[in-house]
Amino acid sequence: MPHRSMIQKMIDERTVESVLKRGSRSKDEVRALQSILQELGFGSELNWEKYGADGDYGTNTAKTVQTFGERNSISVDGDMVTLAIAKRIIIRFDILDDMRYLQNAIQGDKVEKRLYRGSSDSAGIVALQTLLNEIGFGAQLNWERYGADGQYGGGTAKAVKAFAEQEDISCDGSRLTRELAELIISKLEGYFGADWAKDSKPAEAASGNLTIRKLIEGGRPRVYVSDATNEVRFTRFKRGVYYFGRQRPIDFINNNRASLGSLGMSDSAINVMIAVSENKGNLDAVNTWDNSFMTFGMFQWTIGAGDSKGELPALVKKIKAADQGLFAEYFGQYGLDLINTGAVYGYFSLNGKKLAAPADKELLRSDAWSYYFWKSGQEPLVQSVQIQHALLRLNRFYRSKSYKIDEYFISDLITSEYGVGLILDNHVNRPGYVKACLKKAMDQAGLSEPENWGTDEELRVIDAYLKIRESYGKYPMTDAAKRAAVTKKYLDDGTISQEHGSFEYNILKA
Repeated sequence: MPHRSMIQKMIDERTVESVLKRGSRSKDEVRALQSILQELGFGSELNWEKYGADGDYGTNTAKTVQTFGERNSISVDGDMVTLAIAKRIIIRFDILDDMRYLQNAIQGDKVEKRLYRGSSDSAGIVALQTLLNEIGFGAQLNWERYGADGQYGGGTAKAVKAFAEQEDISCDGSRLTRELAELIISKLEGYFGADWAKDSKPAEAASGNLTIRKLIEGGRPRVYVSDATNEVRFTRFKRGVYYFGRQRPIDFINNNRASLGSLGMSDSAINVMIAVSENKGNLDAVNTWDNSFMTFGMFQWTIGAGDSKGELPALVKKIKAADQGLFAEYFGQYGLDLINTGAVYGYFSLNGKKLAAPADKELLRSDAWSYYFWKSGQEPLVQSVQIQHALLRLNRFYRSKSYKIDEYFISDLITSEYGVGLILDNHVNRPGYVKACLKKAMDQAGLSEPENWGTDEELRVIDAYLKIRESYGKYPMTDAAKRAAVTKKYLDDGTISQEHGSFEYNILKA
C-alpha cells in the first residue's frame, strides 16, 4: 500500500503539515492523500470522477479534509493536513478492509456461516476482532497480548457477548449474528465518506511483464494480475492479498496415482492423502496478508513469522531439485533462490540477499510474487511435489521420539488408515496438541499395552480422541468436528480402512 506508506512516512518524519497543504508542490504526496481519501469514501467531495488524484491541493481537497475532520470530531479548516488528521486518516484506512469484509458478509448473508467459535475463516475473524477492538472491546479480546490473531476463541466470544449485552441482545458470543454485524458497521461507518463501500473503476499499473488492475468490486477490494496468457483475481486484505485456488489436491491425486506411486508413496499413503486433502488448501492457493508474509499450497506452507525459518523454502527446494528449468521459470529468473534450507525449514534469498528479517520478507507480499507462486501451482510437477511433501509430514511425528506416549511411538498406537488421516489433519492444524490429545484419549479409554490392541481398541481411542480435540487447548482444532466428518466420509465410501494395521507406512526420502 504505497499511498499509506507515504502518509505514514510524513507522520514519522513530522513533515505532514509542511507538505500537505494548499498550494503544495509535492504532487506525489498530495496524490497519495487524495487516493486514500477516495478509498475512505470521499470521492464525491473530491469530485473524483472529474479530477481523480491530480496532485493539486485545491478547494476540493481542502473541503474533503475538512469533511473528514468533522466526521472524526477534529476541527480543521482543511487548508492543511494537521498531524492529528493524518494519524486519524491512517487509523481509518487500516480498518477499511475489515469494514468491507464484514459488510460483504452481511450483504451475502454469510455472517453466521463464517464467524463462529472454531471457524477456519481467519481473515473474517481478524476483521471482526479488529472492529470489536475499535468500538471498545479490547479488554475482552486481551488485545494488548493477542491483537487480531484470527482465532475465534474465548476472548473473541467474550467480546461478542459483551457487545451484545451492551446492545440489549441475547447472545452467548459463540457466533456473530447478522444483527450484531450490522450494529458494528453502523457504529463505524459514520467516520467514513458515503462511498466507502461502493465499487470503483480499475486503476491499472505495470510490474515487469505483468499488468495489475486494482478496484473495488462487489464491495471487496480486488487485484487482477495478468501476463500475456493468464489472469488471476486476488482479494486484497490488509497488507497483502489472498486467493483460495482452484486446483484441488483430490483431483490431482485421483488422476495421478501411478506417478505418485513412482515417487515412493504407497497405495495406503495415497489413500490417506485423499481422505485429508479436502480439509486442506488448494494446490494454487496463495496468501500474503498474514503474519507469515507468504503462504502457498495445500498445506499453506509459509516463509516463517518474524525472523523464523519457514516450510515454504523447503517445498521450493524440492521443486528445484525435481526440475531446474521449472524452478528458473517461476522463481529463479525473478531473483528468488534458497539459503540455509533443509528438508523441512529454511530461508529464501532474493537477488542474493537472505530474506530473514521481517522487513526483507515483506518483499514477498507483492502482487507480482503472489502471481508467480499462483502460476507455479498450475504446473503438474509442482502439484506432485506438494502431495509428496505433504505426506513427508508424517516423518515428523509418526515415529518421532518427541511424540512418544508412555514409551510408545504414535505408530505403535494408531495404525489404521482412518486414524492416521485424522492425526495428520490434526498435526497440520494444531501440531502441539496431537500428543496430549492422544494421551488423554488413551486414559479415557482405559487402554494400555498397544501391542495387544486390535481394531476395536484402536477405535475406542480414536472415538475418545475426536471428542477431546474439539475442545482441547486455548485454541481448539479448527472446525474439528466438521473435518472429522469429511475424513469419515472416505471411510464410509471405502477409500480408507479403519482396520488396525491397515496403514502401510514407509519413510519417504526428503
